[in-house]
Amino acid sequence: MGGMASLDYSLKWLERLRGMPCRMLIAVQNGMQVDDLASLLSPAVGIFIGGSTEWKEQTAHVWGSLARRRHCYLHVGRVNSARRIRICAAAGADSFDGTSVSRYAKTLPRLDRATRQADMFAAAHDGLEEAQRATADLLV
Repeated sequence: MGGMASLDYSLKWLERLRGMPCRMLIAVQNGMQVDDLASLLSPAVGIFIGGSTEWKEQTAHVWGSLARRRHCYLHVGRVNSARRIRICAAAGADSFDGTSVSRYAKTLPRLDRATRQADMFAAAHDGLEEAQRATADLLV
């Protein structure tokens, strides 16, 4: 949750890795704003949503909107619940990760069902509205 210090660190690595034939993601964390990295994003440089759980949930839709505008990849870290999977879907995340299943095998069926619902956006729509209400004045 290093905010701007994290961005400075990411930018150093971005420069070092420039020209590599792979997609790179910049971690966004508490305190970062859309304007802090919008110009850095492209199909080759995407967003990794990190930060505190509360911040991540409240801002996911903002970063998702930015990712769509900049045509870049969006990944969310530490997603360990069906509710967070719905928030990722509502934000338009391309992928997410979490360690819950590797630590607690009993969570696999519930989390797997959350990723396999027939209409991901039907249930996720509620998560999007909830996140948008919670962040009316945050970031943008």
